[in-house]
Amino acid sequence: MENLFSYYLYDMSEFMGSNPNSNGLYISKPALLDPYWQGDNHVPYFIYADDILAGFALIRRYPADQQIFDIDQFFVLRRFKGQGVGKRALQEILAKHPGKWQIRILKANKPALKFWCSSVSNTVGSNYEISMKIDVDLEMHFIHFET
Repeated sequence: MENLFSYYLYDMSEFMGSNPNSNGLYISKPALLDPYWQGDNHVPYFIYADDILAGFALIRRYPADQQIFDIDQFFVLRRFKGQGVGKRALQEILAKHPGKWQIRILKANKPALKFWCSSVSNTVGSNYEISMKIDVDLEMHFIHFET
């Protein structure tokens, strides 16, 4: 997960303005992922395309409202983008966790917003809402829906 997470951080640097460390690497604090291996309210998933590791999804109960499932982080390697890998992964995850959901997307990340709207509508049709809110200190699109 940590290895894939560095690719995720690199992809997100376009929107977050982050830079690599002095060794040219995008590295997060390993403790950031600890709750996904230790907590009941956090679930990690590896995403595969056939038998090839293609990404990950980090699902949690949203801290501000434990009734809502939240896609904390979701990443598909560039090689697999546009092939339906992410959409299929989302459908499988939603099937395992029926209930209220939210997806948070950085305001500047227009490709992700397009992906998420399409992916969610494949599952719930037009039964979702999009709003803008501040999450921690970032302006984000919020997609809310129920499965």
